[in-house]
Amino acid sequence: ITSCTLSFALSALANLRGLDLCVLATLRVFGFEMNPYKEQQTLVEQPGMFGSYDALQAFSKGVWLPLPKRKMNFVPLIVCTLVPWGLFVLVYSLLSFQIHYSQPILCNISVFVLLVIVIIILVKAVTGRLRIFAGVAPEREPSWWVFFALTLLLAWVMAFHQGDKNFSLTSRYYDLGNLNNYTMVYPNRMLGQQLLDAGIVQFAPGSQLDVQKSMGFKNGKLFCVAPIVFGTATPVSYDFWAVGMDCCSGNQADFSCRNYNNPQASGGIRLMDSANRAYYRLAVQQAEATYNIKAAHPLFFYWEVDPSKKVTSWLLEGHQTFAAWMVSYLVFQLFLVAVAAVVFSKIGHT
Repeated sequence: ITSCTLSFALSALANLRGLDLCVLATLRVFGFEMNPYKEQQTLVEQPGMFGSYDALQAFSKGVWLPLPKRKMNFVPLIVCTLVPWGLFVLVYSLLSFQIHYSQPILCNISVFVLLVIVIIILVKAVTGRLRIFAGVAPEREPSWWVFFALTLLLAWVMAFHQGDKNFSLTSRYYDLGNLNNYTMVYPNRMLGQQLLDAGIVQFAPGSQLDVQKSMGFKNGKLFCVAPIVFGTATPVSYDFWAVGMDCCSGNQADFSCRNYNNPQASGGIRLMDSANRAYYRLAVQQAEATYNIKAAHPLFFYWEVDPSKKVTSWLLEGHQTFAAWMVSYLVFQLFLVAVAAVVFSKIGHT
C-alpha cells in the first residue's frame, strides 16, 4: 500500500508543470503575473525542479505579485517644460521691447524663423522620425515628441499674441522718446509751429482747459477737444488742445475727459495716433466755426498731472506685464506636462 501511495504521489507531482501553467494563465486573466524582478529559475525548468516541493515554493513566491510599475523617464519632462517656456520668453521679449521698435524687420524675421523650426519639429514628431530622448524606447517617443511639438506651437502663438499686445503699450514710450520735452510753456504766448517736435509739454502753472470752448466730432466714436489756455487772456491762436474719446456729448460744451477738472494737471502728452488725429482736427474746425476762434496749427495732447512720470510708467508696465506672463506661462507649462505624464502613464506610453 505504501509503495502504491508513493507511486501515485510521484505521478501527480510529475504533472505539476502542466498545473503551474494553468494556474499562471488564470492569474494573468486577473492582472497578476510572475514578478519580472525575481530570479528566472521560477520559470525555467531545471533538473529536479518540476515535480518537487521546491517548485511549489518558488512558484508561490513569484506568481502572486502584481506587475511592477514602469519607471518614469524625467528627460522628456524637463525638456517639455523648459524648452517651450524658453521659446515663449524669447518670442515675447523680441516683440515687446526695443528691438521690435528699432529693428522691426530683423525682429519679425527672427520670430518667423522660430516658427519654421517649430513647424519642422511638429512634422517630424507626427511622422515619428525624430528620436533624441535618450533612454526612451522608440515606441514611446512619438507620444512625448508630439506633445513637445504641440506645446512649442502653443507657446509661439501665445507669445506672438501677448508680445504684440504688450508692444502697443511700450511703443508709445519709444515714440515719445524720439521727440523733445518742453517746460514752462505759456499757451497764450507760443504757437503750435514753435513746438512741432514736442512730445511732453509741461505748461506754465495756471494753465487750464477752457471747457466752454470744447467740441466733439462723431465718427462712430466721439472725438472730444478742449483748448488749453492760460488765465483769461485770449491767445492769438488756439494751438494747444486736450483730447479724449467718448467723454463729451458732441453737441454742447461738456468736455469731461481725463483730468479735465484736476487743478494739479498742467502737462500734456502728445497724441501719436495718426489715424485719429484727423478726426480731432475736424473737431477743432467745428470749434473754430462755433466759437469764432482761430487755430492755425493745432497740437493735440492728453491732459496729465505729471506727463513724464506717466510716460515712464508705460515702459515699467510693459516690463511688469512681461514678468507676470513669464512666471504664469512657466506654471501653465508645468501643468500641461503633469497632465501629459499622468495620461501617458495610464495608457502605458510613459
